[in-house]
Amino acid sequence: MTTSPLYGAQTPPTHATLILITAVAVLTLNLFLPSLPSMAAEFRVSYGAISLTIAGYVIFSSVLAVFLGPLADRFGRRPVLLITFSIFTLASMGAAITENYTLFLVFRMAQAVCATGSILGRAIVRDIYPAGKGTSVLGYIAMAMSVAPMIGPIVGGFLEETLGWRSVFWVFAGLGLVCIVSIWFDLGETGTGQSKTRADHVQGYKDVMRSKAFWSNTMVLGFSIASFFVFLSGAPLVAGQVYELSPRFVGLVMGATALGYFMGSFVTGRIAERVPLGPLMIRGRVFAMIGPVAALIIVLLGLDSAYLIFGLMFTIGAGNGISLAAANTGAMSVRPDLAGSASGLSGAIGTAMGGIFGGITGALITVDNGAWLFCALITFTCLCALFASLVAAKTFEGIE
Repeated sequence: MTTSPLYGAQTPPTHATLILITAVAVLTLNLFLPSLPSMAAEFRVSYGAISLTIAGYVIFSSVLAVFLGPLADRFGRRPVLLITFSIFTLASMGAAITENYTLFLVFRMAQAVCATGSILGRAIVRDIYPAGKGTSVLGYIAMAMSVAPMIGPIVGGFLEETLGWRSVFWVFAGLGLVCIVSIWFDLGETGTGQSKTRADHVQGYKDVMRSKAFWSNTMVLGFSIASFFVFLSGAPLVAGQVYELSPRFVGLVMGATALGYFMGSFVTGRIAERVPLGPLMIRGRVFAMIGPVAALIIVLLGLDSAYLIFGLMFTIGAGNGISLAAANTGAMSVRPDLAGSASGLSGAIGTAMGGIFGGITGALITVDNGAWLFCALITFTCLCALFASLVAAKTFEGIE
């Protein structure tokens, strides 16, 4: 562990700070969703145009992840986090006051720098803990994080109804300031690569890119995230148009899946220090497949109902909660001194795979094929994640 500058925090961060900087990235994605119609009306743009604030944000944060991770490996976690959350805070203020849609979109894209919270939060855990303990900590952080998707839209809807959509972006600015203060006083430098030359750093990054262990664990992440994106993309159509159920039911389904992730992450937090990480990852992927496979069989036999099909999808969230922390640990363990680079790159690839499969789902699913194709696509992505985990599990041998 490197020595922190002679100001601010001198010790590794508490779990509360790690959860906070990670949670902001999730809340920035979903807290303002209930405000989209109001924002479109005020800026006098179409709903498709205002939706760019979601798709563009995801794409830009993925691109940034590729660069921000290596910067943190080269210059340190602490300065990169302080700079990016300062930019996030200023961008949130700008988005809250601007009257111009184009300028608002620029500020919204600038908010994507808060992706460093989740990228470097994982890297910091890898910096300060051995693999088993680190996976346990990542599980507990993920457990706390799973609450954000459940409460974010609810809080955002309340703010929209009482104070207007601009209040959401003032909340973002406030969260950014809280993060800056927490980083300053609680997050000492944990990176070990600041003294390396640029040539050494480039060579190390090549080592990560060439590693079978990195790619196998990243594929576990990618296909696991893809299964969830398929679910998110297909659930509204299948529930609403195939089974003719209300949007409230869809929201209930989303919450149930997040609850599964919460419970799976809790299990990981409790047992990761005692159970070998390779088998833990495989078990998570096997459990994730149970629901989609059973649902597909039921649909093909004509015995399906919406409550049964979507109830079975609980296993996707739980399986992801059990396996993703181990996969993150594995991807970052190829070169622990370059954990930021590995975390950023694996996160970007995983998000991109999720976006691709989400787009495929939206393009292929119709009312006629909705139920069986929905289950089949989720089963396919879960099966790919399981195969990847069989390879990735071998990489944990000898990881400390």
